[in-house]
Amino acid sequence: MLTEIYIRNYLFVPEQRIQFGSGMTVLSGETGAGKSILVGAIALIFGENSPGLEPFTKGEPIYLEASFDVARNSDVKAWLREQDYPAEPELCLAREINPGGKSAYFLNGRKVSSALLKELKPLMIDFHHQRDQQQLLSASYQLTLLDLYAQNQALREPYAAKFNQLKQDLATLETLRKEEEANRQLRELYQYQYEELESAALHSGEDLELQQEFELLSHASEISEIAASAAYDLYDREDSVHSQINRSVVNLARFTAVNERLRQMGQTLSECLEMIAEAASGLNELNQSVSQDPRRLDAVRERLDEINALLHKHKAQNIDALLELFKQRAAQIDAFADLGVRIQKLEQSTAADFVQLRSLGDKLSLSRQQAAEKLASELAANISLLSIPEAQFKIIIDKIAADKILIPEYLDSCTQRGQDNCQFFFSANRGSELKPLSAVASGGELSRILLAIKKVLSERIEEKLIILDEIDAGIGGKTAEYVAQFIFRLAQSHRILCITHLAQIAAIAHQQIALQKEAGKRKNVIRMIPLERKQRLEELARMLSGDVSGISLKHAQELVEKYKTRG
Repeated sequence: MLTEIYIRNYLFVPEQRIQFGSGMTVLSGETGAGKSILVGAIALIFGENSPGLEPFTKGEPIYLEASFDVARNSDVKAWLREQDYPAEPELCLAREINPGGKSAYFLNGRKVSSALLKELKPLMIDFHHQRDQQQLLSASYQLTLLDLYAQNQALREPYAAKFNQLKQDLATLETLRKEEEANRQLRELYQYQYEELESAALHSGEDLELQQEFELLSHASEISEIAASAAYDLYDREDSVHSQINRSVVNLARFTAVNERLRQMGQTLSECLEMIAEAASGLNELNQSVSQDPRRLDAVRERLDEINALLHKHKAQNIDALLELFKQRAAQIDAFADLGVRIQKLEQSTAADFVQLRSLGDKLSLSRQQAAEKLASELAANISLLSIPEAQFKIIIDKIAADKILIPEYLDSCTQRGQDNCQFFFSANRGSELKPLSAVASGGELSRILLAIKKVLSERIEEKLIILDEIDAGIGGKTAEYVAQFIFRLAQSHRILCITHLAQIAAIAHQQIALQKEAGKRKNVIRMIPLERKQRLEELARMLSGDVSGISLKHAQELVEKYKTRG
């Protein structure tokens, strides 16, 4: 998978280009030689950061580049298609860090974000650090390993999405219910005001109309008398106004032909006669039509009192203001009703989602139960190949959610990983009681167990670069030979980059790179040297005895020959 690395101006490396063959490559060197520089460079390319990052030459940028053959990794090719990149068989990834600390990332020459390369990293690389041994003691990590083995991604992802959505919906539901309760008294008040105004059945301008009618009814008798008296004076009595003006019109009529002005005045007085007659008729009609109904007066008074009481109660200037308030209350009551509908719909959807979540959780639990026994059996078999021949392994799955349980209680007891607890149990010796891994496994045993897990899982994943960072911690002797052969078999399906102090592991590798520290003019320089046969024998001799001697060289030669036949 990894075919080449180019490093420029990084830590103690001024410039270095290294090519990698297939299979297993080991990095060796004395303590302090900088064996982790290569691994650190790969991590930086994929977006990780390092607190001790510094250039070889200050003021110049750091440049790191790695090329990968991804022709046999369908996951990477699918990811490239999703990102609208051509699914090329080779990827060149690079990172440049300027003197100010800012970084630029590149994928096949195109500038990309660090997030994109971080997303790509797990599809291409599996880092195995010593700290993974402590992580192995975590129940959540053990569950993750089991899910990887069971290939539960298709169940785990929708379960996590549904779990998170349900938690969010429950929080929303609680907020809406609190809002509904907080508004309960206000809703009751608005409902009362709405019904009161609805019952009043007001219409625009009604108060002015009623006030006028009230005034008319209140003075009906007086108005009737005045109308009758006026009609009598104007038209009905013997010497009425109409009679007097009529005499004047008759008298003037004799002279209208003499003077135009007199004719006009006569015409005006004639018009006055018509108007007086009309007015008298109207006054008589008014006199007859004015109501003196006390019951109607009482009804008008009561209606005005009702309207004035509503105006005062709601601090309104007129009926139009009351009608506007009526509209507002109607809209607010509708809003309260909408809130109730939202709550009801959300309650129904959360109930349905909970059923789906439980179904996904049960499927996930069943898959884990079925995979646990198989994984435990495979791990025991592989651990036995790592010099723990009587190893026993068991995986216990506990369902932590009861069948009859409320939604909040379920969400509190479970996690987005599911409704199960997972625990690895181990015994290194026959007849010994199986106990939790954290209680019985030594550092060396943990290292081998984790390596066995990598081996088992590697058979179920696409080809990757597996980086083993000092996997040999806590082992030696015969065990080291078993571990070496184990890693070699792992390299049949994946490319291995292994940092090691053990000659047994280095001897079985397809390629060995030695890191050497040299004194420079200004600072030390680290060289990464791909070893040819003679150099490799000398490096193996150093790893075996600390120096190169005839005896250590012979031992190194024997080791290489031995692994030739076994590998």
